[in-house]
Amino acid sequence: MAVDRLLFPRPETPRVYVERTPVEGTCPECGAAALARYPVANYLGPRMTVKCQECLYAISVTRPEPEDHWPAWRAPAHDWPASRVG
Repeated sequence: MAVDRLLFPRPETPRVYVERTPVEGTCPECGAAALARYPVANYLGPRMTVKCQECLYAISVTRPEPEDHWPAWRAPAHDWPASRVG
């Protein structure tokens, strides 16, 4: 049910952060084995990224899946196909 995405309680911590899920592999840029997957907001809209936690090289940037719960709220027509103009 989508109701949980509409409620935004006041944060209980002084700083807001996202959980970074460790990912297996090594960074192609610096060779570190410290990769993590987490949500970001960028010019393309909400995305999930896998980044090196040492040099911040972006390994991948993908559209979030429903189980990612990102963004916290989605428009009802988010998954609808685009209509043709004209």
